[in-house]
Amino acid sequence: MSRAGFGVLVVCTANVSRSPLAAALLRHRLDERFGARASRVRVSSAGTRALVGQGVDPVTAQVLQEVTGSPPDGFAARQLEEALVHEADLVLTMTRRHRAAVVDVLPTAQRRTFTLPELARIAAAVPRGGGERGEADPAAGWRALLAAAPAMRGPTAPAAPVADDVPDVHRHPVAEHRSTARRLAAAVEDVLDAVAAPARPAAQRSASNGSASVAVSGWYPYP
Repeated sequence: MSRAGFGVLVVCTANVSRSPLAAALLRHRLDERFGARASRVRVSSAGTRALVGQGVDPVTAQVLQEVTGSPPDGFAARQLEEALVHEADLVLTMTRRHRAAVVDVLPTAQRRTFTLPELARIAAAVPRGGGERGEADPAAGWRALLAAAPAMRGPTAPAAPVADDVPDVHRHPVAEHRSTARRLAAAVEDVLDAVAAPARPAAQRSASNGSASVAVSGWYPYP
């Protein structure tokens, strides 16, 4: 695990569509929301069966350009390895199968490995300490969320476990890539809302009765 700042590793299968898309969306919104402080958070990606060395899927790259205004320059897919999991403070996967693969690589990573939809749901349910703080440290916010998240896996679990999966869109039409980007963008926003306004101390939570639904800001270009 990283010793300075906070490291997020995003994992899918080939590491050319879902995980680079989610990682780029997360990087983009971190920079927008936290400015220079966002540099304390590192975001990378890998694949359980990576197309090692390949660039981002061309359709995914098109959608990323549309959403963030920047192409995914210099990207090369890489294989998930124990060292990458060990160095990450948090691993976000696209499916439950990827989550299991990460834990197979490094069993001690179980408590810090979540699918992105799973962590977004947990983040939306965590009692907040108030509105977004202008000087919030995103690394500290990530650590606070990660400290609260494991205990909330069960209470926030969906009736249909498949809700925690983001289906593969590699070589699918652009409409499916855009739909997936919308879903990932909403999940990223929920997570960053919790990062920006960390969980209230346990002593303050007794007054909370239920989870809040977090609205997505207007940054995403598609309805």
